Amino acid sequence: MTNVAIWIVAIICLIDLSSCATTRFAPPPVTPDWSAKSDQIHLTMLREGRTLFVHRCIECHTLPAFWHYRTEDWPRIVDSMARRSNLKPAERDAIVAYILAARAQ
Repeated sequence: MTNVAIWIVAIICLIDLSSCATTRFAPPPVTPDWSAKSDQIHLTMLREGRTLFVHRCIECHTLPAFWHYRTEDWPRIVDSMARRSNLKPAERDAIVAYILAARAQ
């Protein structure tokens, strides 16, 4: 009986966690019109930034929605995470560029 109760609680917890709104956030894909709105930042850099954001940031936590933080906070946030995740400076710059461009859309 105790094992069944533990399994039921575990399933309920998994269902509850999977319904969290932050896990449904999907970063927008980079489109050609982004470069015009992003002070001539190259689309390749923005696409790399998105890929890094999606694949490297999720290694430690769910992806944060861009609007949860102010534009001026993002460089500091990414800086602090870059040290933890061993991001190279160019990778860090690409992630920040992508986040700021996505916020501007």
